[in-house]
Amino acid sequence: MPEDRTIGQQLITNARLALAHVRGEYEPPKTKRIPLPAGGRGATAVAPPAYDGARVRAVRDRLALSQRLFAEVLNVSPATVCAWEQGQRTPAGPALRLLELAEEHPDAFLAKVRPADDLPGHTGENPPSESPPIAP
Repeated sequence: MPEDRTIGQQLITNARLALAHVRGEYEPPKTKRIPLPAGGRGATAVAPPAYDGARVRAVRDRLALSQRLFAEVLNVSPATVCAWEQGQRTPAGPALRLLELAEEHPDAFLAKVRPADDLPGHTGENPPSESPPIAP
């Protein structure tokens, strides 16, 4: 439906389509529905797998990312990624699902990584972490 139409016009059009459907003059587009018990009861999410240090490192290596960049994309600290990989801590909560998605869909995960030159306000002359030279 065109965006420039008023809500009133959209309501009239939709009311006409509904009436045409009731009369058998219009067949709305088909949608695919996944049957679930009423209210979604009885459905459950599949738990993410466990990740030990070696598996976290394997995911990161497959993506060819540094610990720092991998941490940024996961929205955790580099120290957290380091602790996971060294077996000092184990991923938990939302991090498990993110690691699972990174492992199963690396292209989607890597779509969140871009060159530093693409960052807003970055001219490419100095990396964002460096200060400009001080004039004498």
